Amino acid sequence: MKITKTLITMAAITASLTALTIPAVSDAHPMQRQSIERGYHDNRSDMRSSAELNGRINSVENRISLGRRSGQLSLREAGRLNDRLYNITALKRSFERSGRGLNRAEVATLNSRLDTLSGQIRVQGHDGNRR
Repeated sequence: MKITKTLITMAAITASLTALTIPAVSDAHPMQRQSIERGYHDNRSDMRSSAELNGRINSVENRISLGRRSGQLSLREAGRLNDRLYNITALKRSFERSGRGLNRAEVATLNSRLDTLSGQIRVQGHDGNRR
């Protein structure tokens, strides 16, 4: 009789704890959900990704500035490219405002947009339009 009560009590406690943790896991992003289920989360990769993106953004900004100073980019071209860079930077800030750092999908989106912008700088710099 005592063993039965103990087992029922243990089952009730387990069910209560499960009911409390499932909503927290289901609200998490899919990549975070896997980390939570496995019992770990590495924020260091989020910080590395953010730092690498900041470096790329600075590099692209420097390329636009250098292209304008050297005359390879017209004032209008440099303005458009800077606007696109500003939009990427604003998107990065909005991703970071979530409070959980950048996930892989967000980093991939930002890298893709920076790749596209970098290609546009290369094309605009070689198009002979240097007003």
